[in-house]
Amino acid sequence: MASEPTPEARELALVGKLELRIGLASSDQKLEDLLKLFLAPLLLKLGSESVTVRNKVISICQHINTRIKPKEIKLPVAALLKQFKENANVPLIRHFDILYIQQGISRLPIADRLELLPILIHGIAVDYTKSAQHASQLFHLILRLLTHFKLPPRGSKEDDELRSTLDLDNDDAAFLSLWFGKLLLFGIVRQNTPEAAASPKCPGLSSEEYKFLTLQGKPDAWDPSTSAGLNLTESKALVTRFLASGMFSDDEKFLPALFASADTNSRISEVGDDILKRATLAKDLEDPKLIEALLALYFGSTTQDGALPVKIPLRIKIMGVLTKSIACTSYPKEIAKMVEEGLLSPELNITTRTTAGREASKFRSAIFSLVNFVARHGSANSLSTVAESLVGNLRGFIQDQGWPSPDSDQDMELRGYGYETIGLLAKAAPEKILVEPTLSLLEWLFRSLQEDASGKDVAVSIEEALSSVLGAFTKPFDGSIHHKFRQVLLKYSTSSLPSQPDSTDKFSRSTRYVATRFANRCLPFDDVLARWIDVLAVSGGSNERHEVVEEGRKGLDPYWFRMSNSVLGSDSEQYTLSFPEFDKLVNFIFVQQGGDDDEMDIDGEDDVVQQVHGFHQRYAGTLPTVIAFCSQVAIHSALSEKNIRNEVTEDWGRKLETLMTTDLRARQAFRAYAADDRHSKSLAILLRASFERLTHDELSDVGEIGTAFVRLLSLCPEKIWSQANLPNDFRSLEPSILSNNPDRRTAAAHAYGLLATHTACDEESIKKSQVLFFDKIKSWKIAVGGEINQISGVIVALGYYFSRLHWRNALTLTNDHPVNQLLETLVGILQDSRDATLRSSVFVCIDQLCLFYVVNPSSIARLSKFQDVTQQIFDAAKTGVTSAILALGHLSMITKESEDAGVEPKTDYSYIAEKLHDLHEVRQPEVQFSVGEALSCFTSGWDSKALTAELDIEHPDQHHGPWDGPLKTPTGPKRETTLATTLEKTLKGCRQTKPSLKKASVIWLLCLLQYCGHKPETQSYLPQCQTAFKLCLSDRDEVVQEAASRGLGIVYEKGDRQLKDDLVRDLVGSFSDNKSKMSGTVSEDTQLFEPGALPTGDGSITTYKDILSLASEVGDSSLVYRFMSLASNNSIWSSRAAFGRFGLSNIFSDSSVDGYLAENPKLYPKLYRYRFDPNPNVQRSMTDIWNALVKDSSATIDKNFDAIMDDLLTSILTKEWRVRQASCAAIADLVQGRTIEKYEKYLSQIWDKCFKVLDDIKESVRVAAASLARVLTGILTRSLEAGDSALKNAGAMLSRVLPFLLSSSGLESSAEEVQIFAVQTLLQIVKKSSAKTLNPHSPELVERLLGLLSSLEPEAVNYIHLNASKYNLTEQKIDDMRLQSVRSSPLTESIDRCLDLADADTMKALIPHIEAAMKNAVGLPSKVGCSRILVTLSTRHNFLFKPYADGFLKLIQKHVHDRNDTVSSSYAASAGYVARVASDKQLLSTIAFCHKLYFGSEDDKSRLAAGDIILSISKNAADRFTSLSLDLLPFVFLAKHDSHVTVKKLFEDTWSDNVAGSRAVLLYLKEIVALADQYLESQKWVLKHSAAKTIADSIISITSGTEKIEKANAIIIWPALDKAMGGKTWEGKEIVLEAFVRFVERGSSLWAEDTKVAKQIEKVAVREAKRTNKLYRPFALEAVGKIAKARMELELSGTVEEIVEGVLDELVKDDDDGEKMDVDGGEVMKDVAL
Repeated sequence: MASEPTPEARELALVGKLELRIGLASSDQKLEDLLKLFLAPLLLKLGSESVTVRNKVISICQHINTRIKPKEIKLPVAALLKQFKENANVPLIRHFDILYIQQGISRLPIADRLELLPILIHGIAVDYTKSAQHASQLFHLILRLLTHFKLPPRGSKEDDELRSTLDLDNDDAAFLSLWFGKLLLFGIVRQNTPEAAASPKCPGLSSEEYKFLTLQGKPDAWDPSTSAGLNLTESKALVTRFLASGMFSDDEKFLPALFASADTNSRISEVGDDILKRATLAKDLEDPKLIEALLALYFGSTTQDGALPVKIPLRIKIMGVLTKSIACTSYPKEIAKMVEEGLLSPELNITTRTTAGREASKFRSAIFSLVNFVARHGSANSLSTVAESLVGNLRGFIQDQGWPSPDSDQDMELRGYGYETIGLLAKAAPEKILVEPTLSLLEWLFRSLQEDASGKDVAVSIEEALSSVLGAFTKPFDGSIHHKFRQVLLKYSTSSLPSQPDSTDKFSRSTRYVATRFANRCLPFDDVLARWIDVLAVSGGSNERHEVVEEGRKGLDPYWFRMSNSVLGSDSEQYTLSFPEFDKLVNFIFVQQGGDDDEMDIDGEDDVVQQVHGFHQRYAGTLPTVIAFCSQVAIHSALSEKNIRNEVTEDWGRKLETLMTTDLRARQAFRAYAADDRHSKSLAILLRASFERLTHDELSDVGEIGTAFVRLLSLCPEKIWSQANLPNDFRSLEPSILSNNPDRRTAAAHAYGLLATHTACDEESIKKSQVLFFDKIKSWKIAVGGEINQISGVIVALGYYFSRLHWRNALTLTNDHPVNQLLETLVGILQDSRDATLRSSVFVCIDQLCLFYVVNPSSIARLSKFQDVTQQIFDAAKTGVTSAILALGHLSMITKESEDAGVEPKTDYSYIAEKLHDLHEVRQPEVQFSVGEALSCFTSGWDSKALTAELDIEHPDQHHGPWDGPLKTPTGPKRETTLATTLEKTLKGCRQTKPSLKKASVIWLLCLLQYCGHKPETQSYLPQCQTAFKLCLSDRDEVVQEAASRGLGIVYEKGDRQLKDDLVRDLVGSFSDNKSKMSGTVSEDTQLFEPGALPTGDGSITTYKDILSLASEVGDSSLVYRFMSLASNNSIWSSRAAFGRFGLSNIFSDSSVDGYLAENPKLYPKLYRYRFDPNPNVQRSMTDIWNALVKDSSATIDKNFDAIMDDLLTSILTKEWRVRQASCAAIADLVQGRTIEKYEKYLSQIWDKCFKVLDDIKESVRVAAASLARVLTGILTRSLEAGDSALKNAGAMLSRVLPFLLSSSGLESSAEEVQIFAVQTLLQIVKKSSAKTLNPHSPELVERLLGLLSSLEPEAVNYIHLNASKYNLTEQKIDDMRLQSVRSSPLTESIDRCLDLADADTMKALIPHIEAAMKNAVGLPSKVGCSRILVTLSTRHNFLFKPYADGFLKLIQKHVHDRNDTVSSSYAASAGYVARVASDKQLLSTIAFCHKLYFGSEDDKSRLAAGDIILSISKNAADRFTSLSLDLLPFVFLAKHDSHVTVKKLFEDTWSDNVAGSRAVLLYLKEIVALADQYLESQKWVLKHSAAKTIADSIISITSGTEKIEKANAIIIWPALDKAMGGKTWEGKEIVLEAFVRFVERGSSLWAEDTKVAKQIEKVAVREAKRTNKLYRPFALEAVGKIAKARMELELSGTVEEIVEGVLDELVKDDDDGEKMDVDGGEVMKDVAL
């Protein structure tokens, strides 16, 4: 027995047998079959342990390789692939497997290849770990297969399931996405050196990765001309498309998409961009791993075989991603490296506009964006490590471009970016870079701003950089830097002054604005240098930019300074503001002249005059600002020392001036301050500076300096005058006194009066001055032009001089005294001169002389009657000249009081009193305030507070006790009863009906209370004053009301507690409880309205009524008085004088209001509504009251929200239109900016009432309601847009608002405005809503919107439709236009959006509503809209709509009967779309319906409808049409022979769309003939004829070639043809006859065998030939001839001869009338044919 063979021998035997079989395979097919079975097992033997076996297999493989060269031999690729995957650990097997797989795969059909794709992909990640070489071959194979793979549409269900379809697990997907990304980075590199060839690599890829993608360095891997080579660009485009599919998750897509987006090929980059946008949303950009990966790509690897850095476009993209990640800011060193490489690398310095240049520019731009981002978002710790080097690099970059001015051809955008980024980095880490001892960066930026000539945009960037670093200096910093910082600011605030010598040589830009801004924000208010910088900014004159001046003003106004520097959100009151030290300020400005302020020089030996002179030479332009600011600081210091409240509020400076002219204590406080020796030099400097400015020249305008100088002079002790050397220089004022400028003249004259009377003045100089002045005066009669001005100045100066001289040392007026000389001139001018300037100066002079009692009535009487002089002044006063009125008032002070009422002749006292009273005739109300002042002087003399500021020098005997002790005032004739008399007379005037007297009286009464209210006599008159003021409140003149309201406030202030309560009770009672009290005070001749006017309720009376009702509602009557004062709003009150005298401050100080309101919130709702009153006066008043009472408006409203809203909702429908209008505006204001939770419960009420007032009878109310409605819509649409966060709110609002909009208050309203608004709101809601919020409301919305399509169509359209012919139009043309408007209507757009957002549940709810809309639609637009909706549902929402399609297809059958053709055809067209998704059963039912329509109706219209439906199904549901073609085409074939042209056209189109050629009739012959046969004997001619033509056409069609008719077909056709030939002749029957002939010619297969048929053919032929219809006969004769020819066996000669003979006889007869012949249809035919 033979021994057992060894395993090796067995294996060899098996392999040998297989070799033999392969060798014996005689054909390719046999070889293929063998390989199919045995190739895989053969290769498996490569895993044998025996080397011999393995070698044997290899040799067989070599044989096989030569045999399988023909491409036709297919290899068992699937088996080999399976084996490859299973033998992961035997490289030899895998090597040969992959060899044959690569060869065989391209020989398989594409479908088979694609089946291998999942197997190839599965486990590829594991394959890579086993062998990178094999994995690279597989990867190439995958790329080859993917080119044939058809991707499903993006976003489709198949796309979503693609990952599972390809059996792709997470590891494999990650592997593919990684290598797809690498492929996108891959670029073929041409190696020049052998070293490079050994380890090739390209940007972004290491040499290993490069080898992987090139099949381990195969040169033809990417050569498309080789068999297995791929096209690189196409492959990249391919993988990009796959990346976009559902095959990968967003996370896997991110990096490859980033690479694709940076590709230079737009096919790849566009898709890449799209994927990147989507993937970025899902990607966590804060993941440190991602940031590190991106940075690794950016910088590449440092190892020899590592990856190179990626190309610049991708670097730009990477930076784009990094700028969206805060995490990247924690890699500062890498960012710094980017900047260093990117900005300072020489190869990027391309200035040309080439592609490379543009790329470099973009690259740098991206670097700046990134650094910018890092600087804004990085933590201080991260940034501080690199900020210094980054700033250094950026500065280096800018300096490389050229600095301070750039070289030509530099990128300015980048330069600007550089500056901005430096600013941001410095801001982020200020300690090292910015706030250091040298301040070099700050100074560098300032210098750049000043000298960088790059243009406007770069300058803006430098300013932005400086703004960024500003914040670092607002925090406290080291004192050592402080000095340097201030010097830098000073340098750059003065650098643009014209005194700089180099300012003209080179480019220079002003840095003053930025320097001023720094000073205002970084240095405290008490810093004198900062204030000096502000002064320089303000004093720039007309050349300075507006914002510089504005910034300077902010720095000098403590209120605005505090506002600018208080932290946003904190209470600005908490910001403590300390003012500069007055002496330090003056010293710094005048002595050091803005120089180094470290040494104080206030007590230096320098003379004041010299110091001021030096300053004047250098900084003359700054003087007005310096003097004004220093004066204010001095006054503030004085008031603060004496604890007089002087709050820093808006308009602080003006209020301070007003206080100094009206408040005696304030003036006394300043006198005490000035008396302190510590301040004497500073005040002397200030006085001297003002004096210098006033006397510098006599031409320029002095502005406010004159007033300021006189005020300072009058409040400073005389020793300071001497220190400023003013008394010695008093004659310097003379040129100004003689100047043409009235302000300068007045100020100089007043100052002259004060200075020239000083004891230190040189007697000689005074005499010379007097001589000069009196010489000037003498020539008044002949003076003209400028001389008149000089004389005026002199007269005023002498008036001030003598009055102050008399006050210092009483004068005794001898006959030759200069005063008498002066008086004589004054009286002369009054009598003889008409010159206004001269007379005005006389009034001032008399005013001053009388004020200090220099003259008396007797001294005037010596020259002229006192009453004549009074009359002269009165005549001027009557024209409204203020100086004359005041002169009259002060003149009255020198008359003695007398009781001479009614005595003739009148005393001077009563005469002047009467004249003052007569001034009520003056119309201008502001003049009456001057009269009131004059009256107060008349009644009280120097006791009147109006004269507070007139006492401008102290009496030599003045006792200096306590600082606020009483001042010695001039004494004149006593006044005991005058005040009481005047008050009584004035009170009487308030009751008069004469308007001018009443107005004047009320203003006088107000003035008397204001100026003389402190006197005991006044107290007893307070109740009467209150009554008078109260009555005047109801006057129709606004000024009277305003004065009365202000007066009531004063009455309230002046009274004691008891009086206050009585007054309150009386006033409130008269207004609120008992109206009759008021009516009794209006006499029958009281004129309430202008003639012809009617009461509209719109006067400003209501202001007070409303205030009173407000107070009574709240229940605190004392509020009335406060309100009266608060609510004054006429422009007069805003004037300076009125503001000071009738200021609001005293009311605000009464804090009890707050305490009261806290317990009585009833006030707020009313007050809130009144703020929106239509009358602007009411509005202003109430806003004043609100602002005064309510400290924190927002908190108060929140607290009382419900009360306010309830009140408004009640008021919005009241009878008074003003209240309705105000309520609308108030609600609109109330809901804006508040959360919906706050007012959700009111929403439906608000909308409801809003819509009611939208239809208000008054237009202004309608406008307000429309405005409210817009606000409501805005709130709603904004919350709808806000997305998920506001979803709940939006849903809540919609559920309240929509029902209301759809109700009779909205869409169904009879008012057009309301309707239109409701529609607009609806459209907005639909446009902005999300599916979640809108879906619950969609069903009803869609139904209503469909209805609206018709109701919103203009009525004119219907009219034109009815009268179309008049306008040369057809109804169809109009309908087409209407159709067009429906398509483009915003309503249609909204309907589509509702449908787009619908889900399955919504669709279910929507269906009944659409059905209802179809049922109830009235006009054409709505009906067409309904049909359009069906089209939309069937095309865009077919999945959701499918379950309901049958119902609608059935419903359409009803609507195609519409009497309007357009509507009918619209529905018919929609049927075709619905047919797409309908069931077969319903479709068949619809076809049956079309049959019924066509065959069962009498009119053409129904047949048209049937044609429309069938054509639409054919066009829009072609697949459904094809599937039911057996039911449809026979019918279509028949109907295309209709006699109606349009119907025929419809069916012909349908037939041609669905049938390839005429032979197609054969397919449906049986059905066509059967259908036609049914109607050949129809009672309807139309159908009968159509059926006959159908039979004819089917014969013609099946014989279109030369072939015969088959017997089977002939049998089908013959009976019907015979029937069609029967009956009478009819128009068109010749077609059937022709077909009959064709049948005989081609249908011998039937008639040759069937004698019956043959016989019948003969019979029919003869019968037709014998017809006598003259039109038909020619065809019939021809036909019989053709039949005879075809039927050779027939003998027809005799019959034919007979027929022809008859015809010839007729012709020969030539009978004109011919024979009238009946034809079917009864027409009489003319004998023409024959």
